[in-house]
Amino acid sequence: MPEEIMLDQLDRLTRRLQRNLECCDRALVMCCGLTVSQAYAMLTLQEAGAITMNDFAAAMRLHGTTMTRMTDALVEKGLVERRPAPEDRRIVRVALSAQGQATAERVQQSKRQLLSEAFADYSESEQTAIVQMLDRLTTTVEKLASDCCAA
Repeated sequence: MPEEIMLDQLDRLTRRLQRNLECCDRALVMCCGLTVSQAYAMLTLQEAGAITMNDFAAAMRLHGTTMTRMTDALVEKGLVERRPAPEDRRIVRVALSAQGQATAERVQQSKRQLLSEAFADYSESEQTAIVQMLDRLTTTVEKLASDCCAA
């Protein structure tokens, strides 16, 4: 297959995959009263733990003011807390509250169920290969994004 055709096909497939996953994610998070972006932010905090706003914005690839507004909304819902850093009270870290941890786990469990259904017809070796290739592709794209998408 010529490279241009392969690249166009890859572009179409990744856009279709992204659109469909986002559609499923919207349905999954409606039960929690969250937007997809808020759910992604909570899952980021679930993985990272307590982090500074700058690190949070960088992890989400969002501008600091956008991240602050999103964090404010999550604080108002009781899902996220701002905490002064013990080593320097001028530094503020954000982290999931107990309610936020429970909500993030519900979202993560729903996503696990969706992906389990999506992978049901693939052999274990196919599943492993897909995960390895997605990991590799994601790492490569993240490197490219650090140049073109600096927040």
